Amino acid sequence: MHEIKQARALATRSRIVGEAARLFALKGYHDTKLEEVFTGAKVTTGAFFHYFTSKEDLGFAVINSHMEKRRQDLEQIEKWMPGSHIEHDPLSRLFRRLDAIQEMVHEREKRKGGCVIGNLSMALSDTHDAFRRRLAECFDEMALEFKPYLDAAVERYRPGHPLDTSALARYIVGIVEGSIMLARTRQDCHVMGQNFDFVKEHIKLLLRV
Repeated sequence: MHEIKQARALATRSRIVGEAARLFALKGYHDTKLEEVFTGAKVTTGAFFHYFTSKEDLGFAVINSHMEKRRQDLEQIEKWMPGSHIEHDPLSRLFRRLDAIQEMVHEREKRKGGCVIGNLSMALSDTHDAFRRRLAECFDEMALEFKPYLDAAVERYRPGHPLDTSALARYIVGIVEGSIMLARTRQDCHVMGQNFDFVKEHIKLLLRV
């Protein structure tokens, strides 16, 4: 019985976070009312405050959930990509991560609303320091996905020639996030592919591959 109640509680919390994420992506954080979340998630006010202390608390939960789902989605996509089990070249692995991101974004094209992390960054970074710090951590987490491959690629292709791989990883994240916005506003998924191709060529030139 305890396990059943726990499973129901987790499902209810997940439903609240999912509905909030949908509304934040569609309307933005400030324009989303908690009452809309209650209605969409089909929970009472009391049930909501059993899981969350405030809208801010819910916002952090949405961010954490988004980052975990993103990680899982990318790992799943990469698992089924050609050469995923045999490719040892760090540069190829880095490029495969970019391809996986493009595929993930393509799979989400039919969803309305923008990227939750991007939307919250634009809305809250200037006004809410706690959110700004957490969102900055999210972008750092994205950059850390690329850094090990960049470090290994420098070691392989340009040993003895220092390269600021942390800065380069942040540059890649900037291209990724900007490309997502461009692709959405232009309603053209090919924009992302073109930008990623330029990034790949740029990295090859830096490494003199």
